[in-house]
Amino acid sequence: MSRSPTPPKTTSSKILLGIVLVLLSAIGLATQNVISRLFFVPSVLFGAIEMGGWLSPQLSNIVMLLAVRMALMAILLASAAPLLYRNTFVAIRQLFQDRKQLGAVVGSGFCLFFGLTSLYFSLSQIAAGIAIATFFIYPAITLLLAWCCLQQRPRAYQLSLMPVIFFGVVLTTLGAATSPSQTSSPTLGILSGLLAGLSFGVYGIFAEIALQQSQSRSALHPVPFSLVTFIVVSSAASLSLPLMPPLDVASTSWQPILSTTLFSALITVIAYVLNNFGIRLIGASLTALISASAPALTALFAWLTLQELLQLQQIVGIAFVTVGVAALREKQFNKPPKSSKLRVESSL
Repeated sequence: MSRSPTPPKTTSSKILLGIVLVLLSAIGLATQNVISRLFFVPSVLFGAIEMGGWLSPQLSNIVMLLAVRMALMAILLASAAPLLYRNTFVAIRQLFQDRKQLGAVVGSGFCLFFGLTSLYFSLSQIAAGIAIATFFIYPAITLLLAWCCLQQRPRAYQLSLMPVIFFGVVLTTLGAATSPSQTSSPTLGILSGLLAGLSFGVYGIFAEIALQQSQSRSALHPVPFSLVTFIVVSSAASLSLPLMPPLDVASTSWQPILSTTLFSALITVIAYVLNNFGIRLIGASLTALISASAPALTALFAWLTLQELLQLQQIVGIAFVTVGVAALREKQFNKPPKSSKLRVESSL
């Protein structure tokens, strides 16, 4: 008797689904980058709809926006936590019993606070694609800091990718630094983008310490780690506001600010969830490769929605950064895994 035909393998369909989910996550994050610029820069969406410019780029306004957005993200992630990791709140309770791990999580939160504050200011001063490309120097910074702080010596191919990324950042920022502007400071925007990249580099070191497994504890899952980090950022921003100059927000701007902030937070958390499901299907290596497209996607969406035009060398620079970071991440995650280490990538 002949056997019935075996059902078709579902591996290819799962890989395709994983790629789609991670790509949608990258698109969501690129979209929220463009939205973040919209808060500070009046724009004409798709050449037809006047929108944005609700906030002046002063520090208190930026910190207020960060406090509200991260609080909303914490609420949304807490709601989705049972779907992503059922032991989220058990892990958070256990976290408070380990001072070293808790200190690393809190340190991650403060680095994220400084990094996002700098990134928002950068987005308020220079084109979104340039700001994100400048900020995306952080994987290289994390690698160098891991070498200095954690004695994780980079391999030769990783070091060879550093000049590619740095050269891309230089190309991307050359035109922006020399472009005159009456309402913004491109030089400060570039420096803020670099400071954001440095802050996220240090964040990566704290995150690796917090998430790594040791003899006395199991590895902390990224979901409770992210939830506590969001709460730390929102708390730090809220506690900083009384020390800053008064907010400069028109009464008519609060409604679009709050609704757009909620929309941005929702997109970011959805992107985080999609990335989590995607990584289960295609693995960390391919996920990191797709996620590295953020600078290129941000520049594309800013061009489509805000009509932000880039010079040729800036486009080439963004391409260098995208390819360099993609190769760095692909090689990084394609190494044989170490049982004592668990790397984390930012989804913000």
